[in-house]
Amino acid sequence: MDSDGSNISDGTILSDEEISNESSSATSNDEQNSTTSPLDNREINDEQNSTTSPLDNREIKYFIAESVSNEHQEMLKKWVAISEELYFTQPNVVIENLYPIYLVQLDRDNPESALALEPVYCEFLEEEHKKLFVWDGYDSSRCGDNEDAREEYERNGLFVEPNGGVAHSQISSIPQRDGYNLFVSKTHDLPEHASSMGYVTLHEMFHIFQTSHYSTDSYDEQRMLNGRFSGDNPEDDVPWWNEGTAVYFSYIDYARTINDMSWFKDEMYCTLLCERDRYGNKSRLEIFKETGVKLNNITFSGNPEPIDKQIAYEIGAWFVAYLVNEHGEDKILDIFSMYEEFGFEKSFEMQFGKDYRTYLEEFYEFLELPEDQLMGILLSK
Repeated sequence: MDSDGSNISDGTILSDEEISNESSSATSNDEQNSTTSPLDNREINDEQNSTTSPLDNREIKYFIAESVSNEHQEMLKKWVAISEELYFTQPNVVIENLYPIYLVQLDRDNPESALALEPVYCEFLEEEHKKLFVWDGYDSSRCGDNEDAREEYERNGLFVEPNGGVAHSQISSIPQRDGYNLFVSKTHDLPEHASSMGYVTLHEMFHIFQTSHYSTDSYDEQRMLNGRFSGDNPEDDVPWWNEGTAVYFSYIDYARTINDMSWFKDEMYCTLLCERDRYGNKSRLEIFKETGVKLNNITFSGNPEPIDKQIAYEIGAWFVAYLVNEHGEDKILDIFSMYEEFGFEKSFEMQFGKDYRTYLEEFYEFLELPEDQLMGILLSK
């Protein structure tokens, strides 16, 4: 097991709601809230809490906190189904690495219910994934009854973090090693932040699509393939590419789904150019330019203030938009299937005709253009 292999929480995306309001909480669930979900016309089998689909191994099992509203539950399942249609049907996706998905829906305002859900989920995991004499998906989880799992639980919690807050939305497993994808989802304030429920779900499901292409069961090797060691210091874990692609597709696919591309343009504008209290009433672009930290050198933590990982997420999405303007979206979606054969750096150069460092330097020059020219590269459909 990798030393931090059961913690994939670095992939968390924060919605604008979460960025402006860091209060959070958790939820709990009972076994009757567990279901499986297919793409479109979902039919839940009351006896087995499961559904069928054209893909034999499709299985999504829900663990929903008792205090989560029916409205949240339905929105979650809707956006999961949309994500499957968008990403899991791509030509090069590896279907056997997509499922099962264990989807935990937490209530941001109820840590107690999240704590109550933990033993339910852990008992299920032990029954389904505990194997005698073999290191398995139960052992490598934070539920496991071994020293590594206990240390990981103390460090990050399960559904409630050590500081008492509810866990953020994240993917927290490696299917090639554990035998399942664990998707932890957190509620958003409705109706004003219903969009967050959509694009955050798309974002996390996109991560499952990304990692489905890999055969390695090593967390470090998967991060290497994802371009997460592509900074000037090869030991730094950097989010700009892996998270930037997920942010871009979650934003544009949300807008396409609601048939409102103006939402996409407004969101992209604000992620780059809106002034924010947390940055002293400056925009992410202003902070990025003032600090001079390269995009691929922004890490998940330990950045010089006021730089934070969210700047890498959002400006990374703009870098993806910049590439899409020149090469189209299919080049981005297809690159993940190349990583294991060629590695991140060579795959990037093969897909886009230049190495990523050269492209980043050109992107920095692009960011100097007037606002109307920046916005002009964004797709309208």
